[in-house]
Amino acid sequence: MQCAQKIAVKSDRNLANHLRKALGVLQEDGVYAMFLWLEDKEKKRVRKELTDMLNRPEIRECLLEDSSSFPDSFKEFCERLRDVARDIYKLLFMKRLIERTLIYSLYHAKAGE
Repeated sequence: MQCAQKIAVKSDRNLANHLRKALGVLQEDGVYAMFLWLEDKEKKRVRKELTDMLNRPEIRECLLEDSSSFPDSFKEFCERLRDVARDIYKLLFMKRLIERTLIYSLYHAKAGE
């Protein structure tokens, strides 16, 4: 909920469209595809907020075995994502968490229009 609010706080005219498309990519093609799609400079703020959410201690410890975190660098982020993907339950948890966050952000963005 907090991450969704932070994403939608700086609403611009393209935000709802970006959130809707990111949600579609996530649902159709998965977590990796969605983060790859968010690498575009216009959408990086959404990616940064999602990465910050995944790095919250209570979430990070559910996803990563060691004390590492999800870095800002896309290449290093993908390495951590591969670690998560080794356990299908962790990957599904991550996908569900991101999906809910994007949906809530979309509602916030729409309410702020």
